[in-house]
Amino acid sequence: MTDLKLLHPLLHATLLIGLLGFSCIGSQAQVTVSPSVLVRVGISPLSGSDGGMATEVLSADLKRTGMISPVDGGEGDYLASGEVTDGGVAGKLVNKKTGENVFSQTFSGKPRAATHEFADAITQAVTGLPGFASSKLAFISDATGAKELYLGDIDGYGVRAITHDGVICASPSLNHDGTKLVYTSYKSGYPDIYLIDLSSGSRNRICFFPGINSGPSFSPDGSQIAMTLSKDGNPEIYTMPINGGTPTRITRTRGAETSPSWSPTGDRLVYSSDDRGSPQLFISSSSSVSEMDHLVTGNAYCTKPDWSPDGKSICFTARISGQFQIGVFDVASRTGHLVTASGGQDPIWTADSRHLVYSNNGHLYLLDTVSHESLPIETSVGGSGEPAVSR
Repeated sequence: MTDLKLLHPLLHATLLIGLLGFSCIGSQAQVTVSPSVLVRVGISPLSGSDGGMATEVLSADLKRTGMISPVDGGEGDYLASGEVTDGGVAGKLVNKKTGENVFSQTFSGKPRAATHEFADAITQAVTGLPGFASSKLAFISDATGAKELYLGDIDGYGVRAITHDGVICASPSLNHDGTKLVYTSYKSGYPDIYLIDLSSGSRNRICFFPGINSGPSFSPDGSQIAMTLSKDGNPEIYTMPINGGTPTRITRTRGAETSPSWSPTGDRLVYSSDDRGSPQLFISSSSSVSEMDHLVTGNAYCTKPDWSPDGKSICFTARISGQFQIGVFDVASRTGHLVTASGGQDPIWTADSRHLVYSNNGHLYLLDTVSHESLPIETSVGGSGEPAVSR
């Protein structure tokens, strides 16, 4: 296995954060600040043999958005109702003020998954923002003594191990619909990149150049990945089709570039580089080597950026006085601010570009960047970090 001490300092630090431990200094504080206006959605108990479970899931999904208050069916501005069958959920949403039938739709699939889809449709209809209840959550856990890859729902339900290799896995990334996953693994004894088709379970090693192959990130359309390769000597950012081909070099510096993330339009990449000293965030074209746009976040040490689906914000991990915190950079105003005070790292946006999933002290959390409320994601395993979310 590659000796981490021989790596470039930035790549070493990034791998240490992602590979050698998920904890950071400090304990998780719960900050509860409710938004000024919550949309009140009444929920009539869903009928069917799984109606009780589905009603509870629907209510929890809507409450988790931080924008909706689920109430009894006789109250609220809207009324949600439906029937649960073996094939899915027939859901309906009515605007109680106008009497308008907002939608009547059948959501196919197993009852729980279909209920998540129903919740997302309600969220979109009453807030104008995409829901994230149906998103998949991947992460790394060392619960078995090795850093293995896990997958489940974003509410923590149904978590299962995807790998059982007994070696280091790191940096998972899910494609848009959660059907494919790329990650770094030391299965061969060296850091290579693997692609898993989650529907079939097939796994292929797609990037195994000499040196480091790490930090893969799916493009918005899922056809390419961006990653760090050291095949030409220095750890640089490259892109490559997921079905193989010659990598395209994106950066050319004296430092190390890590943790690329695509813009929602797919034409730019944000990443961390220590070319100017301590790790900072930069943006470059995703098609070729270009001028690096330095993002001044107000923090001296920034890694693990993730570009929001709406393109307006970039979240990142900042190190301040020895502790990791979560920051958000506003692309339009080119200003950054912290959204945690008691620790956090490895942030990733959900579909609504409002919430983040992040890790702290071996646990996963969902953070509302508007209210600053941070909720634990209860999973069946501990020692968790490096979350990835489909969106």
